[in-house]
Amino acid sequence: MENLGKKVGFLNGLMEGMSFDTDSANGKLMAGIVGLLGDLSDRVEAIDELLEDLNDYVESIDEDLTELEGARDDMDELFDDEDDDEDFDDMMFDNSEDKLHLLRPAQSETPEEEDSLAGNLCPECHAMFVTSLSDPEGSEYICPNCKKQVKPVPLSPENAVIAKPVEKE
Repeated sequence: MENLGKKVGFLNGLMEGMSFDTDSANGKLMAGIVGLLGDLSDRVEAIDELLEDLNDYVESIDEDLTELEGARDDMDELFDDEDDDEDFDDMMFDNSEDKLHLLRPAQSETPEEEDSLAGNLCPECHAMFVTSLSDPEGSEYICPNCKKQVKPVPLSPENAVIAKPVEKE
């Protein structure tokens, strides 16, 4: 592609050396073709430069990504010994009298899933209480304050009492 500019220059030189009359129909055609080839040659060279820059940029991103993947793999290897730690954590020890005695394997307890909670207001006494988000929609509750069965009103910035900070004098 580097030769395009030279070839167009050669054609332009031939055309000038042949003393083409650029006012005649054939001369106008040849001058137009050589001019178009020159513009296309310049455009191809500019695209080649941009493509080369883009290729360099992609290569640098690839190198950075390879470094990050290596760092991640190193971190995975560092923390991959969790299986050994779990075996140790699953045991209960008696460390009385400065001795460790294996008592028994710990019970494999699965912690109960924590329930998401929502703040609500009692429509009767306007006291706040908390309900579970996993309860069916439209559930009724006994207000812990007034002891009435109510459908709670979800707590929002519009209906909540907002505490104000104490101003220091």
